[in-house]
Amino acid sequence: MPPDMPASTPYVDLEPVRWRGILARGAIYHALRTRLVALGESAGQGAHIRGALNDLELHINALTVDELDDETTVRRVVEAWDAALTQKLGMMPLEANVRELLTAARTLARDACGSDPFERMFAQISQRARALYGEAWRIPTLAVAHVGSHPRSASLQQDPYVVTARTPWSPDAVTSAVQLLIFCDEFGPAAYAALPILFVHECVCHVAAKQDRAKNDSVFAEGLLDWAAYYFLDLWASGIDPGLSPAARMHAQRLRGLLCQGETPESRARLYGHQSAETLRGWFETRCGHSPHEAEELVTVLAVKLNQVDRPLTEKDLFVTKLSDPLPPDLEEALRAWEDDQNTEDLLAAAVAA
Repeated sequence: MPPDMPASTPYVDLEPVRWRGILARGAIYHALRTRLVALGESAGQGAHIRGALNDLELHINALTVDELDDETTVRRVVEAWDAALTQKLGMMPLEANVRELLTAARTLARDACGSDPFERMFAQISQRARALYGEAWRIPTLAVAHVGSHPRSASLQQDPYVVTARTPWSPDAVTSAVQLLIFCDEFGPAAYAALPILFVHECVCHVAAKQDRAKNDSVFAEGLLDWAAYYFLDLWASGIDPGLSPAARMHAQRLRGLLCQGETPESRARLYGHQSAETLRGWFETRCGHSPHEAEELVTVLAVKLNQVDRPLTEKDLFVTKLSDPLPPDLEEALRAWEDDQNTEDLLAAAVAA
């Protein structure tokens, strides 16, 4: 596309001006990914870093209203922020660590480009999840949309993760659609660093699910499987993006804490499912003699295999509710049989009957 030619949004649910703003943020945060942890921590503690990020927001809001192509839009924002950082570095007395961080941010931001960072990240994660599910995999497409408020109605100080994702149930055995929902006006570095766990959750928990419509209060779909999603994020993070991996892992755990706290049905289901996964991991260690790593892997294998069993979600939720210490003797026997033959349908049937 020739320079300065208008470009439309690649996402039908995102207006072009919204897309240019979210693209500029995503492209620059991607370029800064090796410093996102430091920027986030310093912004909460120091006025100069917070001011620099505020300057970036001002330039994004001012420069993305023009109908320019993606590459030109990102380049204009980077140039404006570069000038602002240069002025700040030249005129203000700064502590050595602040000066080093702002200098590094200025240099790294110059590599930002107009290619879609969301689709690129999603493709990396989808490729890895596909290897888990094999023939059961549905080919997912990514949609990005703006939401008008924080998805959990929280303040940025309490919860900077102004993003969420969902995969609407589809009867199609071949394809699925993952929707990334962003409160664009407050989309910051922490929210960008949380995108990998959101995509891993959707790909591991929902894209290939063989069951009726998932519910947000399902202790299986949003609990036990979500626990497995964190395992896979930790396993895949460096392969998805080595520069982003430290921030992705750290912010995934912070988001995990926020999502598991509270008294909503969704929070209770997530926490219950995570606790059930830990109970099962402990059982594989103490009763079967597996190492902690082996036990963790067995829980994730079982979760993924259960997700492919074409049985009602209520049965899978019932299985999770029976993972309490001590496990029922019939369930222990069924789990030992599963470890030998990996017949997950028989295990689920035994758990329901126990």
